Amino acid sequence: MNYKHYIKTIFLSFLFIIIGILFSCKEKSNHNIQLFAATGSMLPTNDICDSFMNSHTFKTEKNFAASGNLARQIGAGAETNIFISANKQWIDFLSNNQLIIKNSISELAHNKLVVICPKNNEVNIDFTKEFDIKSAIKDKISIGDPKYVPAGSYAKQVLDSLNWYKQIQNQTILAKDVTSVLHYIELGECDWGIVYYSEAIKSSKVKIAYEVPQEFYDSIVFYIALLNENQQSIQLYNYFKSDTAKEIFNKYGFTSPN
Repeated sequence: MNYKHYIKTIFLSFLFIIIGILFSCKEKSNHNIQLFAATGSMLPTNDICDSFMNSHTFKTEKNFAASGNLARQIGAGAETNIFISANKQWIDFLSNNQLIIKNSISELAHNKLVVICPKNNEVNIDFTKEFDIKSAIKDKISIGDPKYVPAGSYAKQVLDSLNWYKQIQNQTILAKDVTSVLHYIELGECDWGIVYYSEAIKSSKVKIAYEVPQEFYDSIVFYIALLNENQQSIQLYNYFKSDTAKEIFNKYGFTSPN
């Protein structure tokens, strides 16, 4: 055999093997599930995905952030199969842009708001319009940024309902997500903050000072929806609505939809 021909044959064979491997990897990646989920659902979402993967071989690639930021990423073209939002606003945003599969929107879990402060601190609040809210703030407080963070939107609704927000706006740190509010309180950078109950119980460095009366904000509902449908994403989507998933959400301080 001609030496050059032999080398060419070996090279082409090697090239085909490499192309085959790359194609195989691409095929496998196509079966991965892209999951975008609200930061406030991180712990149960990770737990549910781990439980699901015990009997499945494909991967779930997760992206956690404020619901509004995730929805804007999806609206800008980010590929995802499943979206978990901490409120209906960002589900509707995607639905209005024809980015959600029809009839796939479903209530996933409920939550509530609490006021947290550093474990060794005290905070005194009376949830009435007559209360001098500035007397309860020595330095700063924190809530999620209402423009993008549903927990912040709910918190601002409370403050607006009591005519407090404008009074303390300059003393309020707007965080990028609900977990960042928790971190501010853990570090003692803020006197107190408003977060989900499920967020508050994650940390031993803070304590729940008050449960915010439900009358001052809308019901907190987390939603799930399908955006790109395939066999794997449908299986995971259905698993999130299973009794097993409900038990996991309950373990982390959420409550199940009726």
